[in-house]
Amino acid sequence: MKFGVFLYQPEPVEGVDYNFYRQKSESGIVGKVNPEMYTNIAVFGDNNMAAQRPDWVSVSSFGPALRTNPRFNLRWDVVCMTNPEAREYNLKIIKESAKLSPGISISSQHFADQGFCTCPRCIAAQAKSGLSWVEWRAKTVTDFLAEVKEIVSGKPLFVNCLPDPMLGKLRFGYDFEAMAQYADYFVIPMFSKGYPTPWYWETIARGFKSVLKKPVFVNFYVRGPNETWDTVAPTNQIMTVATRVARQGVDGIIFLAEKAEYIQKFQKEAAADKQTREALKGHGGDDVLELFARWEKLYK
Repeated sequence: MKFGVFLYQPEPVEGVDYNFYRQKSESGIVGKVNPEMYTNIAVFGDNNMAAQRPDWVSVSSFGPALRTNPRFNLRWDVVCMTNPEAREYNLKIIKESAKLSPGISISSQHFADQGFCTCPRCIAAQAKSGLSWVEWRAKTVTDFLAEVKEIVSGKPLFVNCLPDPMLGKLRFGYDFEAMAQYADYFVIPMFSKGYPTPWYWETIARGFKSVLKKPVFVNFYVRGPNETWDTVAPTNQIMTVATRVARQGVDGIIFLAEKAEYIQKFQKEAAADKQTREALKGHGGDDVLELFARWEKLYK
């Protein structure tokens, strides 16, 4: 099993196999590639682009793909993925990043949710395709992924998918079998400010592991932007959910934090919490417990 971190700042940490830098998060702000880190780029989830070009925002019969739309649980604003200018802009960032980064991770490379997008361009494209609405959307997502794969220069491609293994195609346009032709790894964000019930996360992980044809990583939330240590899960909850999910056969675990110092604090606490580590023995997640043991050596 491999382990990584997902950071909003280009400062890597020790003790993991992969350091990912969110060069372009859903805020839309674009940073500078760190050649020592894998690069993550959020594509059509782009608050800045949506604010600058509201006419590019993805639409549905229940309104636009904005965080302010109460009909949907959107964590960011989403522009239409068939918009040629938005596609070109993001593909250029991905291409330039791939020249320097050891690997590329993309997220928000899909439709906003069920019912999107009903702009005239999408309606015309679906009608021209001769496909059903669901199949056309899935082909659109897969075709974009194929474009990304072509420009990443043979480097590993991590594809993030929102955590719905059952209705991913209907909601977001995920054709998991088709996407597996282009993804080297799938990453499933399992972000929460609390993990008191690991069973639910195990269920989601088990579902994805059963349908995805490439290695599956899961991504847990340590401390993202605009959080304090009081508003996120305690370290022992993250330790527990990671250990429990590992036994479902996932191929890797990634921990998200805004800054390297937040990951380092988590590492120190996980290494020091021998009581939780002892309690988790025999749960089937020995690879995670071995990781915590290795971290102990980092902070002697």
